[in-house]
Amino acid sequence: MQRWGWTQLGGWLVVGSLVLSAPVLASTSAPFLGVVIPQDSVELSSKFEGRLERLEVNVGDTVRTGDVLARLDVRPLAQELAGARAALQGSRAEEQGAAFALAEAREKKGRHFTPRSLELGVYSKEELASLRYQENTALARLEAARARTREQAARVKDLEQNLTEATLVAPFDGIVATRPVSPGARVAAGQPLLRLLGTGGWKVRFAVPEEQARQLEPGAPLQLSVAQRNLALAGHVETIAPEVDAAARMVFAVAAFEAPPPNTVSTGTVIHVQADPMHGGVGQREARGGPTPIRSGQ
Repeated sequence: MQRWGWTQLGGWLVVGSLVLSAPVLASTSAPFLGVVIPQDSVELSSKFEGRLERLEVNVGDTVRTGDVLARLDVRPLAQELAGARAALQGSRAEEQGAAFALAEAREKKGRHFTPRSLELGVYSKEELASLRYQENTALARLEAARARTREQAARVKDLEQNLTEATLVAPFDGIVATRPVSPGARVAAGQPLLRLLGTGGWKVRFAVPEEQARQLEPGAPLQLSVAQRNLALAGHVETIAPEVDAAARMVFAVAAFEAPPPNTVSTGTVIHVQADPMHGGVGQREARGGPTPIRSGQ
């Protein structure tokens, strides 16, 4: 999930790459500054080191859930997987041979360790001790073979998973925001290949002065006014950070719209967030000294 950075410089608030000129006021009647963020955001990365074979999308493209976005070259991975499967087959054969050896050692021990032979002392202590040693050795070899089989099986499973994840698909409906690499490039495991912003909804991330954070609680109604537009929307507090940001000395919170906002509201839109003093729907009253509030979506 994409995190939006905040920095406070004197009376200025820097939100991501935006510098907001309006100061954050300590008064309970002053709005807090926020910015619209997508409900879903993700960086798609390679699960293993390899060569980026194809990119199916460009920045700004709209994608649907399940659309293929990028493909990695799987030829080296397929060869490695073939070798791992052969090693797994060999480990299973070794395990089977160790199981046969253990069964033979136990059968031989059973023939010597009969009550009658032990009573008569037919076999010497050295012979009996040797039979115990042979059984224990065969058991240890079987356990070692089983461990190697499990290790090889895990390696095969991991390579098969990497082979499946060599094709990157969209986890949700969205828009391609960044494409930092080009086809043919060598990529490392975990290196971002694409950044996708969801189009399934929007939220507002805003900063609250430390001394005023106690006045907010999840579910509290809010007035979300779009800066420089005659538009105010209804919302509520969704989450509040449990601690104060050490750099900005602010508490960050997330607000949700009561209904989908109009198309003029999108990622990066600056929002003035204000607690609703009436504890009711913002759309049912007039904003004091500001735009006429309406229900989002109207």
